[in-house]
Amino acid sequence: MAGKSVAIDIGSHSIKVLAAKASKHGVSITRFQAVQTEQGMHSLAMAGLPLRGMVCGLAGRDMNLRYSQVPPTPDWQLKNLMDLEIQDLALQSGGSLSADYNLLPTQDAEAEIDTILLALAKDESLDRLRALVAEAKGSVSGYTPNCIALYNAFLKCGPVEPDSVVCLANIGHETIDIALVKGTDLLFARNLSGGGKVLDDAIAAAFNVSPRKAEALKSDLLDLDPQSRGRFASGQAEKVTLAAGGAANAIVAAIQSSLAFCKAQTKIADLRLDKVLVAGGSARLRGLRGLLREALRCPIELFDPFENLDRSLLPASDAEQLQAMRYEAVVALGLAVARLDNTLYALEVLPAWLRKQQQFQQRTIWNIVAAALAIVFLWLHWKDTKTSVELASQTFARVRSAQGQSRSVHEAAQQLVLANKQDRAVVDLLASQAVPLHSAVRVMRAVTENLPPQLWIRKFEVVQRGGAGSQRVPVVEIQGAGKEIDGVEVGLVLQDYIKKLNSDESLKELIEKKVVAFDKTLPPSTSSTVEFTFTFRFGGKS
Repeated sequence: MAGKSVAIDIGSHSIKVLAAKASKHGVSITRFQAVQTEQGMHSLAMAGLPLRGMVCGLAGRDMNLRYSQVPPTPDWQLKNLMDLEIQDLALQSGGSLSADYNLLPTQDAEAEIDTILLALAKDESLDRLRALVAEAKGSVSGYTPNCIALYNAFLKCGPVEPDSVVCLANIGHETIDIALVKGTDLLFARNLSGGGKVLDDAIAAAFNVSPRKAEALKSDLLDLDPQSRGRFASGQAEKVTLAAGGAANAIVAAIQSSLAFCKAQTKIADLRLDKVLVAGGSARLRGLRGLLREALRCPIELFDPFENLDRSLLPASDAEQLQAMRYEAVVALGLAVARLDNTLYALEVLPAWLRKQQQFQQRTIWNIVAAALAIVFLWLHWKDTKTSVELASQTFARVRSAQGQSRSVHEAAQQLVLANKQDRAVVDLLASQAVPLHSAVRVMRAVTENLPPQLWIRKFEVVQRGGAGSQRVPVVEIQGAGKEIDGVEVGLVLQDYIKKLNSDESLKELIEKKVVAFDKTLPPSTSSTVEFTFTFRFGGKS
């Protein structure tokens, strides 16, 4: 659904341009201008109207409506059937045709028949309208039959009543557009030649005056209301009315024949009109509604859909002109609102070049844009991926470097551990082989200082012996002998000597035991000679 739309209704007497937009109030009219057809489009361009992309109305000889009844078929098959029919009609007409079609609402579900409304227009007629719009630097984006625009104006803004049969009649100067509606369903649509001009022609022929003078007489003196018979304002008014009376019946006949055709097509034998809504320039003819009321036996009202629309955005001059031509502007309104509401009835004739252009704009150009966006997205994705890959590569390189460094540190640590083990083994070996020289000297000093004359040292040796566990520790072995002198027993001397060694303060921090152990048993104290061996095991500082 579009947000804005512009419609143009090109009549034989006037050209109406209406711009509208969707708003919170439904539909807002933003511009309206009308000019005499003989003035052309230039004055509309001077008014600053948006004339690009307009939807244009079709009526009279510019178009033709046909009905086809087919069994329910898939859309693709229906399109093929309609394309074949359009080709046949183009061959019969001797020129190229543009067309569009749509289904009419089904009135009898049990009949299993679909009614197709087909709108056709010669391309030369469409080109003529397009050239007229191009004079004001405008463009046309589609063509819709005026009778369908009349129906859409009724759906969007009219007094719709459920199950009520209403005839919408847009009576122009040279054409009559008719739409028969039941509730909201379109039963029948038709466009006819005729309108107010047939009255002008009858008056001109009767009084032998020009068409312009005949139109002036029609506007000033004609009174078609049957209630006015015998009570005309003047004799001249009676003459004008009598001259145009027969032609006026053509308008009645157009509605009556349309109702008859609708009955035959819809198979609704008891179809009767509940109301007739008339619009168009000729709807203002004096007494026309009375004439129709007497002939059709139903209420006749003027169709004014603008009462239900927001007109606050209209410039003052546009609002004044719309007020003066609100019945003539109904078709332009219907053309515009169809673009604003996609729920309305769609029937838009497009020439081949315009259809291709719209397909390009609606499909191809969007495919191109989508492809361009996809390329941009892929490029951005590639760029982002490239950046991510570069960051990942840098991170991987740092990790590899850190891993290499860690491996080097690990290998160096393993080498240090191995070297430490080797050094520890060497230290242990050296410790096991080391001779506590200072301690040995101190033992020697303590042994010799306390040595009595009866004793002497034969051997002083530091050796490695097994200690706790498998560790070997250094020990000092002292071998000596003694002999009795001056009658003092040598055994007693040796015992006294051992006591002195045990109580020597200088040996307490070196010897692991307070009592010095002997490897040999002391000889009896009565012996004159003795041999002994001392073993010092170090347990303190060396």
